Amino acid sequence: MYRRKRVTAIILAAGSGRRMKSDENKVYLSLGGQPIIQYSIETFAQHPCIDELVLVTRPDEGPQMEALLGTLDLPKPTRIACGGATRQESVQKALAEVKSPIVIVHDGARPFVQREYITKCMEAMDRYDGAIVALQTAEPLINTKGQAVQTEGQLYAAQTPQCFHTKILRKCHKKHRQSDTATDDSNLLEREGYKVGIVAGDGFNIKITTPLDLPVAEACLSMLEK
Repeated sequence: MYRRKRVTAIILAAGSGRRMKSDENKVYLSLGGQPIIQYSIETFAQHPCIDELVLVTRPDEGPQMEALLGTLDLPKPTRIACGGATRQESVQKALAEVKSPIVIVHDGARPFVQREYITKCMEAMDRYDGAIVALQTAEPLINTKGQAVQTEGQLYAAQTPQCFHTKILRKCHKKHRQSDTATDDSNLLEREGYKVGIVAGDGFNIKITTPLDLPVAEACLSMLEK
């Protein structure tokens, strides 16, 4: 069972969204009649183990996020932080706002995060330095030459949320501040030899990245509501 410590949730919403091919930040696009990011904001704000939220936005989108928050009745303190040019830089900036010993990082473009993901990630912190939601890969992998990739053990596709001891995550970000090659935060911990646990995700925990993802997300929302 999770040992109770103060937890801050960082929700990232500062991406460029080039692949969405939209003039508007994808997290504000409508999904089921409400902004995409609203789903994850409400899920984290209503989770009993989350104490506060930090929403990371583009430098020019603070007022837009403020306007969205003004329409919500959230039960937890929520702050807005200005993001950086890359995901890694955005997390670094958000960490500067965090005083909680535990931090959980989530992509605002993943609207279908389940409460159980959050709970299981935090429970895994008793055994690991970090914990992530990940989806076991079902398809065979090949390299650019069309050759099958041989691996030891099962492969997983990393998702979010990802939970960490704040001091450890901050230390890893500081060491790799000049490197933008990390795929996500758990990758930084693994580079430094920390142990990262895996919580099984599912196919609904999609990240909305391209225009094709929106109708898929609408279909997922319909199925989840049923």
